[in-house]
Amino acid sequence: MSVRKNYRRVPYHNWKHAVTVVHCMYAILQKNSGIFTELERKGLLVACLCHDLDHRGYSNSYLQKFDHPLAALYSTSTMEQHHFSQTVSILQLEGHNIFSNLTSSEYEQVLEIIRKAIIATDLALYFGNRKQLVELLTTGALDFNNHAHRDRVIGLMMTACDLCSVTKLWPVTRLTANDIYAEFWAEGDEMKKIGIQPIPMMDRDKKNEVPQGQVGFYNAVAIPCYTTLSELFPPATPLLHACRENLSQWERIVRGEETTWAPPETPESGETADTGPVKVDN
Repeated sequence: MSVRKNYRRVPYHNWKHAVTVVHCMYAILQKNSGIFTELERKGLLVACLCHDLDHRGYSNSYLQKFDHPLAALYSTSTMEQHHFSQTVSILQLEGHNIFSNLTSSEYEQVLEIIRKAIIATDLALYFGNRKQLVELLTTGALDFNNHAHRDRVIGLMMTACDLCSVTKLWPVTRLTANDIYAEFWAEGDEMKKIGIQPIPMMDRDKKNEVPQGQVGFYNAVAIPCYTTLSELFPPATPLLHACRENLSQWERIVRGEETTWAPPETPESGETADTGPVKVDN
């Protein structure tokens, strides 16, 4: 409940997203039993639940561009480092340390698992991580007993879970896209206020480009992610199939064969970025 209270009322990076991500991780772990240790399993579930704690609805590049205090505190993976810091802060509250029965060594281990997993949700890190994994898979050098290799696998799992809205049934995927763009466009609006032209993805005046943008995202990020995940864990292949189905839906919209996507309206008051309770101080 404390974690839930520390998610803000932003359109996408909210409590609902956190629950969706942890559910995806739970499904992957359940379908691939015996691979991860008990500490890893617990750490990954906590990491997924906490991976966007206190998200303000703004991207790392936005925070860095406008010299936000968090960007001064964390020069790389700004929000991800903040999410981990919030996680530790909640664990340290009285009655909140769910790992209190662990030894000091185990506690350090699980915190490091959580830290690495949350940092891995920085999408900027995904591309290099997946490239390394593909090379390891191609050469047959992947070794689950190698800690560095294991970290890369976990990093890809975190990306797969973070992006899992693209693997849902089309009506859910479509509605989640609305939430994502509501957040993107709110950031773009802030940039326009000070005379900076946002990238097309964050420009609500270019909402007609959304379907084509989604096709590009699926082909460049989502499909490769779930392809590699299914090679690592064959039971995860249904995620890839579902992702391909949704890609086909976006392609149909681009071709004018479907009109089932409509851009979201401007968020209602109280639902814009940087609102909501903040219960934990650093």
